[in-house]
This record gives sequence, C-alpha cells and structure tokens, in this order.
Amino acid sequence: MDVTVVAPHPDDEVFGVGGIMRRLVTRGHRLCIVAVTDGELAFGEQPPGPKTQLVARRHEERAVALDRLGIANRVEVVRLGLPDGSVADHESTLTDRLIELCGGLVFGTFRHDGHPDHEAVGRAVARAAAARRFRLVEYVVWGSIRERTGIACDRTVRCVRLDSSTHEAKRVAVQAFRSQLDPSPDGRPVVSDELVRQASSNVELLIS
Repeated sequence: MDVTVVAPHPDDEVFGVGGIMRRLVTRGHRLCIVAVTDGELAFGEQPPGPKTQLVARRHEERAVALDRLGIANRVEVVRLGLPDGSVADHESTLTDRLIELCGGLVFGTFRHDGHPDHEAVGRAVARAAAARRFRLVEYVVWGSIRERTGIACDRTVRCVRLDSSTHEAKRVAVQAFRSQLDPSPDGRPVVSDELVRQASSNVELLIS
C-alpha cells in the first residue's frame, strides 16, 4: 500500500507520526513525505542569505531524523516550497498538488491543530481525499490538551502506543531538529518544552 504523510514544516511528520512512519516502512509500505513548506520563517523574516541557510539546515535536520528512525533510504520526500506562514493563501494550489500526489493511505495534520499552516494543510488534505476517495487519517502536532484527548473533537481519536525500540528511535529523531529546539536568535526555542515532551512520548494520536 502507498502511504503519504503531508507535513506543513520540516519536523511535523516526525513529531506527529515518526513512530508510525517507522512501523509502516518496516512492514514494507511505500512512504512519501509531502513537505508543504521549507519552514523558512521559523525565526521570522530574515535576509535572503540567512533564510537560505535555514532552509538548508531544516532540510538536513529532517534527513538526519529519518536516518535515526531507520527509514531514510526508504522514504521519498517531495518538497512543494509553498510559503511558510501563509499556506492558507495557497490552499487551492495545495489541494490540486495533493490530488496529483496522494493515494492509498494519507496522513494530514489535524484541521484544528492550533497552528494556521497545520490547519490549512488539514483542510487541503481533506478536500483532496474527498476528490480522490483515498483514506485520510489526521495527526496531532500542536493541538491543545483538550483536542489531543478528543474532548473538543467529535471524531474518533486513537492512541497508537509505540514499542520500546520505536519509541527510542523517535525520541532520538526528535532531537535532530536543533534549529527548533535550541535558542533561536531571540533567545527562545521555537518549539516549547511541552511540545518536545509530547513529541517524544510513546503515544501518537490519530483522528479519523
């Protein structure tokens, strides 16, 4: 079966479903990651040089994370290059691309994840799923505690528990994204400690 994971930014696929990706690949499924943006606004607006360097760094961090998951050589990454921070302005374009690229089982970010790019991606994936009739499962990255436990969601929330080796591989993979975990130019990490703990846990949440 073909499996596609649609990620708004470099790191979302690993934070949200890194363990599930590892499990699917080791079971022989073909996996494609559709990277919607390059995450170039992680530190806000920057001059072209530093922005280009950040894009390259985030792309490399993803590669390292996939290697730590043990799946780097068995995953295709398709970069769409849509503007970070304004995916909602390009939802129609994104939907069309996803209709072209996706099939089988598709993972998209939760439509109420609490981040505008994540929610725009979730909406676009849902429209593509309706057009192509592929199976859609949403995953949570930034969602609130209420959303993560399903209290604010009227759909089915499933907790996928990772075995010990997969959990350890994911925990180490999360640490590959140093641009997001170390202090940024303003002195604070882009990703909160709570989100790191959430991403490093042995549970991944799926909504269907």
